[in-house]
Amino acid sequence: MTMHHIFSLPKLLHAFFWMAFFAVWVLLRIDDYPALEATLWAGLLKVVTLAGAVYFTNYVLIPHLLYRQRYAAFFIAFAALIGGTGWLVIQLLNLVLAPYAAQISQMPNTTWNSQLYDVYIPLFFMVGAITGIQFYIDRLKTQHRLQSALRAGAEQELQYLKAQINPHALFNSLNAVYFLIDKENKQARDMLMQFANLLRYQLYDSNTDAIPIEKETQYVANYIAIQQLRHNEHCEVSFYCDPAIHHFTIAPLLLIPFVENAFKHVSAHVHAPNQVSIALKRIGHYLRLQTYNTRDQRPPLDPKHSGIGLANVRRRLELLYPERHSLQIQETEQDFHVTLDIRVI
Repeated sequence: MTMHHIFSLPKLLHAFFWMAFFAVWVLLRIDDYPALEATLWAGLLKVVTLAGAVYFTNYVLIPHLLYRQRYAAFFIAFAALIGGTGWLVIQLLNLVLAPYAAQISQMPNTTWNSQLYDVYIPLFFMVGAITGIQFYIDRLKTQHRLQSALRAGAEQELQYLKAQINPHALFNSLNAVYFLIDKENKQARDMLMQFANLLRYQLYDSNTDAIPIEKETQYVANYIAIQQLRHNEHCEVSFYCDPAIHHFTIAPLLLIPFVENAFKHVSAHVHAPNQVSIALKRIGHYLRLQTYNTRDQRPPLDPKHSGIGLANVRRRLELLYPERHSLQIQETEQDFHVTLDIRVI
């Protein structure tokens, strides 16, 4: 992890907030404790436990329970978190104040009422308030992503409409070229038909939010077949499609950028094998795409400069399958691996 990631602006703002909270708490409560050291320890205890409860709520309870509409489980877990954190605060505070017991006429939080009003209720409102702010920020981010998706959708639709200008003329021209090719040249005819199928899928079939996985895998298979003819004996190409992949839908044209990337960056070795391997598998509720290609020896690219295509597909995955996908890219000087898992059921 680089220093830039460790000291990023959001993390620095969080640290500044908790340090300011600690300073204000100490200034307000300094007269309530017998010594400055006790006040500092008590303040540190309050800040650490409060921050822990806040971050656990924001990064565990809200995304895994509240955003998945498991409301009862969320409120039960939140109440348990407040209760457990409050109990921990009381026990640790007693340990902090134990050395000063002789100087304190009455230890704090010895009765249920004092515990309720001094620990549990303030903890509930402080965690709730900070969590509410985070929830509001998340809503703003979601609205921004939706607006970006709508703009991207409008641009995609415009490009689609432009591409549809007299598409029949395009297919008629392809048919004419098909019949001009000598019947003996079966390879050229087959390649042209596969190319026509690719165009038909892009122009017609993919103009929807979701498409049967069988059509998407056939599109991938047609693309790979064309690439096999193009690379001929200079590249070893393998493609496996699990027979269990059927009877579910997927966002169209989501897999092909990774397949294109494998062929685009495959090596051109003369005295070493050049390989591209594509595999589609069904693993439980997930569809897995694995791509592998050898590459010409060079330092791995910075992820920020890995290409517009992969950047766009990452964005689509975040928008279409939030928290329902994982993308792992492993890059060395000799090869490039991609593993994409998408929850489809």
